[in-house]
Amino acid sequence: MNGLQVRNLHKKFVTPSGREVVALDGVSFDIPPGAVLAVVGHNGSGKTTLLNCIRHDVQWDEGEISFAGTPLARARRRIVSVFQDVELGVVSSMTPAENLSLAFSHNRGFRWTLPERCYRADIDEMLQTHQLGARFSRYRSTPASDLSGGERQQLAILMAIMRKPDILLLDEFVANLDPLIKSELLTWMRAWIKDNSVTTVMVTHDMAVARAWGEWLLELSQGVVTRFEACAPDAAVPDNA
Repeated sequence: MNGLQVRNLHKKFVTPSGREVVALDGVSFDIPPGAVLAVVGHNGSGKTTLLNCIRHDVQWDEGEISFAGTPLARARRRIVSVFQDVELGVVSSMTPAENLSLAFSHNRGFRWTLPERCYRADIDEMLQTHQLGARFSRYRSTPASDLSGGERQQLAILMAIMRKPDILLLDEFVANLDPLIKSELLTWMRAWIKDNSVTTVMVTHDMAVARAWGEWLLELSQGVVTRFEACAPDAAVPDNA
Protein backbone atom coordinates (compact mmCIF):
# COMPACT_ATOMS: atom_id res chain seq x y z
CA MET A 1 0.00 0.00 0.00
CA ASN A 2 2.99 2.30 0.64
CA GLY A 3 1.09 4.31 3.22
CA LEU A 4 1.67 4.02 6.96
CA GLN A 5 3.00 0.57 7.78
CA VAL A 6 3.66 -0.86 11.24
CA ARG A 7 5.37 -4.23 11.45
CA ASN A 8 5.67 -6.43 14.56
CA LEU A 9 5.91 -3.50 16.99
CA HIS A 10 6.92 -4.37 20.56
CA LYS A 11 7.27 -2.05 23.54
CA LYS A 12 7.78 -2.86 27.23
CA PHE A 13 7.95 -0.50 30.20
CA VAL A 14 9.29 -1.13 33.68
CA THR A 15 7.35 0.47 36.53
CA PRO A 16 9.12 2.20 39.46
CA SER A 17 8.41 -0.93 41.49
CA GLY A 18 10.25 -3.04 38.92
CA ARG A 19 7.21 -4.67 37.32
CA GLU A 20 7.46 -5.21 33.56
CA VAL A 21 4.46 -4.03 31.53
CA VAL A 22 3.93 -5.05 27.91
CA ALA A 23 2.39 -2.04 26.14
CA LEU A 24 2.65 -3.32 22.57
CA ASP A 25 3.02 -6.98 21.71
CA GLY A 26 3.60 -7.54 18.00
CA VAL A 27 1.30 -4.83 16.61
CA SER A 28 1.10 -4.80 12.80
CA PHE A 29 -1.07 -2.97 10.27
CA ASP A 30 -0.86 -1.25 6.91
CA ILE A 31 -3.10 1.57 5.66
CA PRO A 32 -2.97 3.33 2.29
CA PRO A 33 -1.76 6.93 1.94
CA GLY A 34 -4.41 9.49 2.84
CA ALA A 35 -6.48 6.97 4.84
CA VAL A 36 -8.03 7.52 8.27
CA LEU A 37 -7.32 4.82 10.86
CA ALA A 38 -9.42 4.77 14.04
CA VAL A 39 -7.72 3.05 16.98
CA VAL A 40 -9.96 1.81 19.80
CA GLY A 41 -9.46 -0.14 23.00
CA HIS A 42 -9.85 0.07 26.76
CA ASN A 43 -7.52 2.04 29.02
CA GLY A 44 -4.09 0.46 29.03
CA SER A 45 -4.62 -1.33 25.71
CA GLY A 46 -1.64 0.41 24.06
CA LYS A 47 -3.38 3.10 22.02
CA THR A 48 -1.38 6.09 23.31
CA THR A 49 1.88 4.11 23.26
CA LEU A 50 1.26 3.38 19.58
CA LEU A 51 0.82 7.11 18.84
CA ASN A 52 3.91 7.94 20.87
CA CYS A 53 5.93 5.45 18.81
CA ILE A 54 4.67 6.89 15.52
CA ARG A 55 5.61 10.42 16.61
CA HIS A 56 8.95 9.10 17.97
CA ASP A 57 8.28 10.28 21.51
CA VAL A 58 8.95 6.69 22.59
CA GLN A 59 11.55 4.32 21.18
CA TRP A 60 10.09 0.86 20.63
CA ASP A 61 11.97 -2.34 21.44
CA GLU A 62 11.39 -4.27 18.24
CA GLY A 63 9.67 -3.83 14.90
CA GLU A 64 9.49 -1.13 12.23
CA ILE A 65 7.33 1.85 11.31
CA SER A 66 7.52 3.11 7.73
CA PHE A 67 5.75 5.63 5.55
CA ALA A 68 5.65 5.56 1.76
CA GLY A 69 8.03 2.61 1.84
CA THR A 70 10.72 4.35 3.91
CA PRO A 71 11.44 3.81 7.63
CA LEU A 72 9.76 6.70 9.41
CA ALA A 73 12.95 7.72 11.20
CA ARG A 74 14.55 8.45 7.81
CA ALA A 75 11.47 9.59 5.92
CA ARG A 76 11.70 13.24 7.06
CA ARG A 77 7.92 13.47 7.20
CA ARG A 78 6.04 16.11 9.16
CA ILE A 79 4.10 14.41 11.95
CA VAL A 80 1.62 16.68 13.74
CA SER A 81 -0.56 15.89 16.78
CA VAL A 82 -3.78 17.23 18.29
CA PHE A 83 -4.39 16.21 21.90
CA GLN A 84 -7.42 15.92 24.17
CA ASP A 85 -5.86 18.54 26.47
CA VAL A 86 -5.93 21.76 24.43
CA GLU A 87 -3.34 23.29 26.76
CA LEU A 88 -0.80 21.02 25.02
CA GLY A 89 -1.45 22.74 21.70
CA VAL A 90 -2.65 26.27 22.52
CA VAL A 91 -0.97 29.03 24.54
CA SER A 92 -3.83 30.44 26.63
CA SER A 93 -2.23 33.84 27.25
CA MET A 94 -1.82 34.49 23.51
CA THR A 95 -4.53 35.54 21.09
CA PRO A 96 -5.69 33.02 18.45
CA ALA A 97 -3.80 35.04 15.82
CA GLU A 98 -0.59 34.83 17.85
CA ASN A 99 -1.12 31.10 18.34
CA LEU A 100 -1.67 30.64 14.63
CA SER A 101 1.50 32.60 13.95
CA LEU A 102 3.41 29.90 15.81
CA ALA A 103 2.47 27.48 13.06
CA PHE A 104 3.88 29.86 10.45
CA SER A 105 7.02 30.30 12.53
CA HIS A 106 7.42 26.54 12.89
CA ASN A 107 7.18 25.99 9.14
CA ARG A 108 9.74 28.71 8.52
CA GLY A 109 12.24 27.32 10.97
CA PHE A 110 12.08 30.21 13.45
CA ARG A 111 12.02 29.75 17.20
CA TRP A 112 9.79 32.72 18.05
CA THR A 113 6.56 34.07 16.68
CA LEU A 114 6.70 36.37 13.66
CA PRO A 115 5.59 40.02 13.59
CA GLU A 116 1.87 40.30 12.85
CA ARG A 117 2.47 41.94 9.47
CA CYS A 118 4.13 38.69 8.31
CA TYR A 119 1.14 36.48 8.95
CA ARG A 120 -2.03 38.62 9.08
CA ALA A 121 -2.95 38.17 5.41
CA ASP A 122 -2.22 34.44 5.48
CA ILE A 123 -4.38 33.91 8.58
CA ASP A 124 -7.26 35.95 7.12
CA GLU A 125 -7.12 33.94 3.91
CA MET A 126 -7.04 30.63 5.79
CA LEU A 127 -9.99 31.53 8.01
CA GLN A 128 -12.07 32.56 5.03
CA THR A 129 -11.07 29.44 3.08
CA HIS A 130 -12.32 27.25 5.93
CA GLN A 131 -15.39 29.49 6.50
CA LEU A 132 -14.26 30.26 10.03
CA GLY A 133 -13.92 34.03 9.74
CA ALA A 134 -17.12 34.78 11.68
CA ARG A 135 -16.33 32.30 14.43
CA PHE A 136 -12.91 33.88 14.97
CA SER A 137 -13.99 37.50 14.50
CA ARG A 138 -12.32 38.36 17.82
CA TYR A 139 -9.13 36.50 17.01
CA ARG A 140 -6.89 39.60 16.96
CA SER A 141 -7.46 40.78 20.52
CA THR A 142 -9.07 38.03 22.65
CA PRO A 143 -6.78 35.72 24.67
CA ALA A 144 -7.31 32.07 23.85
CA SER A 145 -8.25 31.53 27.50
CA ASP A 146 -11.46 33.52 26.86
CA LEU A 147 -12.60 31.23 24.04
CA SER A 148 -14.92 28.29 24.58
CA GLY A 149 -13.53 24.77 24.77
CA GLY A 150 -14.77 24.04 21.26
CA GLU A 151 -13.17 27.21 19.86
CA ARG A 152 -9.86 26.44 21.56
CA GLN A 153 -9.88 22.90 20.19
CA GLN A 154 -10.68 24.22 16.73
CA LEU A 155 -7.79 26.64 17.15
CA ALA A 156 -5.51 23.71 18.01
CA ILE A 157 -6.75 21.90 14.90
CA LEU A 158 -6.12 24.96 12.72
CA MET A 159 -2.58 25.22 14.10
CA ALA A 160 -2.04 21.56 13.24
CA ILE A 161 -3.30 21.75 9.66
CA MET A 162 -1.34 24.96 9.01
CA ARG A 163 1.81 22.93 9.59
CA LYS A 164 0.82 20.85 6.53
CA PRO A 165 1.26 17.42 8.10
CA ASP A 166 2.10 14.27 6.18
CA ILE A 167 0.79 12.25 9.13
CA LEU A 168 -1.84 13.62 11.52
CA LEU A 169 -2.24 12.05 14.97
CA LEU A 170 -5.47 12.76 16.87
CA ASP A 171 -5.46 11.63 20.50
CA GLU A 172 -9.02 11.75 21.92
CA PHE A 173 -9.13 15.25 20.48
CA VAL A 174 -12.91 15.73 20.81
CA ALA A 175 -13.50 13.69 23.97
CA ASN A 176 -14.31 16.69 26.18
CA LEU A 177 -16.65 18.50 23.77
CA ASP A 178 -20.43 18.50 23.76
CA PRO A 179 -22.11 16.31 21.07
CA LEU A 180 -23.06 19.15 18.69
CA ILE A 181 -19.59 20.75 18.66
CA LYS A 182 -18.02 17.29 18.42
CA SER A 183 -20.11 16.44 15.37
CA GLU A 184 -19.31 19.76 13.67
CA LEU A 185 -15.58 19.44 14.30
CA LEU A 186 -15.38 15.82 13.18
CA THR A 187 -17.35 16.47 10.00
CA TRP A 188 -15.28 19.53 9.11
CA MET A 189 -12.00 17.81 9.98
CA ARG A 190 -12.78 14.71 7.96
CA ALA A 191 -13.56 16.82 4.89
CA TRP A 192 -10.21 18.64 5.24
CA ILE A 193 -8.30 15.38 5.65
CA LYS A 194 -9.86 13.88 2.52
CA ASP A 195 -9.42 17.05 0.46
CA ASN A 196 -5.70 17.09 1.35
CA SER A 197 -5.10 13.29 1.42
CA VAL A 198 -3.48 13.40 4.86
CA THR A 199 -2.77 10.01 6.45
CA THR A 200 -4.49 10.15 9.85
CA VAL A 201 -4.46 8.01 12.99
CA MET A 202 -7.23 8.81 15.49
CA VAL A 203 -7.38 7.30 18.97
CA THR A 204 -10.83 7.19 20.54
CA HIS A 205 -12.76 5.31 23.22
CA ASP A 206 -15.97 5.86 21.26
CA MET A 207 -16.77 3.04 18.84
CA ALA A 208 -19.58 5.07 17.25
CA VAL A 209 -17.13 7.84 16.34
CA ALA A 210 -14.55 5.30 15.17
CA ARG A 211 -16.97 3.57 12.79
CA ALA A 212 -18.54 6.80 11.56
CA TRP A 213 -15.23 8.54 10.92
CA GLY A 214 -12.58 5.93 10.23
CA GLU A 215 -11.94 4.11 6.99
CA TRP A 216 -9.95 1.48 8.85
CA LEU A 217 -10.51 0.18 12.38
CA LEU A 218 -7.76 -1.13 14.66
CA GLU A 219 -8.75 -2.56 18.04
CA LEU A 220 -6.12 -3.21 20.72
CA SER A 221 -6.34 -5.20 23.93
CA GLN A 222 -3.36 -5.50 26.28
CA GLY A 223 -1.03 -4.47 23.48
CA VAL A 224 -2.32 -7.04 20.98
CA VAL A 225 -4.33 -6.40 17.80
CA THR A 226 -7.72 -8.06 18.24
CA ARG A 227 -9.32 -6.56 15.14
CA PHE A 228 -8.11 -4.80 12.01
CA GLU A 229 -10.60 -4.19 9.23
CA ALA A 230 -11.76 -1.74 6.61
CA CYS A 231 -14.98 0.09 7.39
CA ALA A 232 -17.09 2.46 5.32
CA PRO A 233 -17.61 5.79 7.15
CA ASP A 234 -21.12 7.16 7.43
CA ALA A 235 -22.05 10.51 5.94
CA ALA A 236 -21.82 12.19 9.33
CA VAL A 237 -20.91 11.50 12.92
CA PRO A 238 -23.99 10.54 14.98
CA ASP A 239 -25.34 13.46 17.03
CA ASN A 240 -25.16 11.37 20.19
CA ALA A 241 -21.61 10.16 19.56
